[in-house]
Amino acid sequence: MSTTLTYIVSFVAGYILGSIMFAHIITKLVTGTDIRKLGNKNPGAANTFKNVGPFWGILAGLLDALKALAPMLIGHYFFDLSSISLGLLGFGAVIGHGHPLFFGFNGGRAAGTLMGIYIFFIPLELLAAFVVVPMIVFTIVKTNRSYWAPFGILSLSATLALILNHPVEVKIIVVSVAVLGLFLNRFYLPQMVKNLISKREA
Repeated sequence: MSTTLTYIVSFVAGYILGSIMFAHIITKLVTGTDIRKLGNKNPGAANTFKNVGPFWGILAGLLDALKALAPMLIGHYFFDLSSISLGLLGFGAVIGHGHPLFFGFNGGRAAGTLMGIYIFFIPLELLAAFVVVPMIVFTIVKTNRSYWAPFGILSLSATLALILNHPVEVKIIVVSVAVLGLFLNRFYLPQMVKNLISKREA
């Protein structure tokens, strides 16, 4: 298979897998309700956590991470895919989660899927962010924690990856998916910043 075809197949495979919306599936099975009609109407793990139950929300988040991580591990260990192909696989999964083929292109914020990519490429940075960011969010920010915690974890992980010694292609992949994550959150970020500022002024 040519390099270009490998890139295309990797991206398409990632997109199809990313289009599997576990929050929607779990909520439908557990409650019979469309997750997009509950809470903030976001078909993601955080909304599932709040409106269906902590267990189901955590399960949805883990599955969202696995739909990027599992195929990347398979691609790496069984097909010896390059970092670029693996990055395209993950990139496709994030786009699939944000604009899923199977759910009318109405998807979620992709935080869990992004973390699956980071587990593969920068696990130590992600672990460090998981230690530092929740302490800041729960002691200083104290508002919209379900948003700021994953946002902060992903942002700090990407920043550390840029500073530390990683191959250039890995840094490009990490930053690219981080920018994509910001794009998928473009409608939520302004309101969250406004809420944070209002809380600090109160």
